[in-house]
Amino acid sequence: MNSACQTEAAVATIISRRPTPEVLVLKRKANPDDPWSGHYAFPGGRRNDDDCSLLDTCIRETYEECGILLSTRYLVKQYPVRQAGNYLNQPVPVTPYLFELPEEPAIRLQKAEISCHEWLDLDYVGDADNVIERPMSPRRPGILYPCIPATEGFIWGFTYETLMLVIADRYPRSS
Repeated sequence: MNSACQTEAAVATIISRRPTPEVLVLKRKANPDDPWSGHYAFPGGRRNDDDCSLLDTCIRETYEECGILLSTRYLVKQYPVRQAGNYLNQPVPVTPYLFELPEEPAIRLQKAEISCHEWLDLDYVGDADNVIERPMSPRRPGILYPCIPATEGFIWGFTYETLMLVIADRYPRSS
């Protein structure tokens, strides 16, 4: 595999349509070797040599992290590649995929990497009144980032930006 492929990654933005539209986020376990330690994120990860495509990476990583076996029949859209990890000066090209499932699937977390999961109501996430600004890095306490409070932390950075993109594209708020 060429070096460009070694850093490629893919994530699944999973929307459950029932009982109300909600998005799945996973909270990564605290790990000093993981730059995204303790952060909320979408299921996904880096491409392996065995993955034929980034969609394969997305499906494999989602199953490994939370036990959801995604089907391409629920794939709605592939979004353009975006950089994650910019605040760390370690950008990784990530391809987000949007899946819409008819209902919430059973979750089986990979306990070695993931501490918990949460389904966030899209009306809550899409409401600008719920967006706050906070410093997210102890190395840069003066820099504020937009984020959305979740049960055990905040949705921010790449995950926040991708979620806002998906909401604006597919789930605009009615006035």
